[in-house]
Amino acid sequence: MNLALNRSVQKGGCQVLGLNRYSIQQWLKTIDTIVFDGDGVLWKNDEVLDKAPETFNALRAMGKDAYICSNSSVKSVAGICKKAQEMGFLVAKNEILSSGQTLARFMKEKKFKKKVYVVGGQGIIDELKLVGIESLPLDHPSLQGFSMPEHVHTIFLDPNVGAVVVGNDKDFNMIKLTKACCYLKDPEVMFVATNRDSAFPASPGRMIPRAGVMVSAIQAASQRMPFTCGKPNPYMCIDLMRQGAIQPERTLIIGDTMNTDILFGYNCGFQTLMVGTGVSSYLDAIEAQASKVPFLYQQVPDLYVPKLSNLLPFLSSRNR
Repeated sequence: MNLALNRSVQKGGCQVLGLNRYSIQQWLKTIDTIVFDGDGVLWKNDEVLDKAPETFNALRAMGKDAYICSNSSVKSVAGICKKAQEMGFLVAKNEILSSGQTLARFMKEKKFKKKVYVVGGQGIIDELKLVGIESLPLDHPSLQGFSMPEHVHTIFLDPNVGAVVVGNDKDFNMIKLTKACCYLKDPEVMFVATNRDSAFPASPGRMIPRAGVMVSAIQAASQRMPFTCGKPNPYMCIDLMRQGAIQPERTLIIGDTMNTDILFGYNCGFQTLMVGTGVSSYLDAIEAQASKVPFLYQQVPDLYVPKLSNLLPFLSSRNR
């Protein structure tokens, strides 16, 4: 199956992008802005994907505005930008959107004044600090000698904590789960998550748990529902849309995960292109398209291409 793109492509109807110069160039004339996911599209873990920088930079050279929109909160926006630049992507700090940054903006808009207990990485603390919000130091306690429930009373709770925020935490354990639930017992304490991504493929047949696993554990144990800041919540891009920097109908998101990137694009009114170098596959998209599950069609990409660099031979700076 290799359908040449035409202007009558229906939303939620996955087609393989026809790789010919005319169809690519006609399609790109309908796009002013491209929002790229990071992990699984531009890089995988800390390894840059094949010719991804060249493709990203070629699209920029054609006059397209570009943003990297990542659900990762392990690094701050500055850290993500440095990583991208070192890999060869021509991108500025104000063109990076992260779930940690979005969470900090959400807390600032809520006029939050207390301390935050963070289950996650330093990136969240750094972003909160930039908007004047204090976090407790990250704790990485050992489980050695700790038993439940005998020692639960030994966990120190800071009375000034007004929010529990959760992101990806490589050191997640029972103590952090217990501590978060103890804070969330108070209905006045906010529960905020960076994202609900569940896992990422590290290698064939091997998955690494992500933030969604930690969020779900705390949600189940505390019986509290978090506000989720990252994709697929359109809140992540709402400022850019309000400012007119992004016109949804002329914006494309390129992602690898149907229930975050593609659903995010649907929620924002963007065109959607999925690549097969990350979480979801073309078969996943076809199965979702044929499914009778309500609203699953919102996760079906408009277009599919095996990898981002498949576009590179058809890009030209003359097509503006």
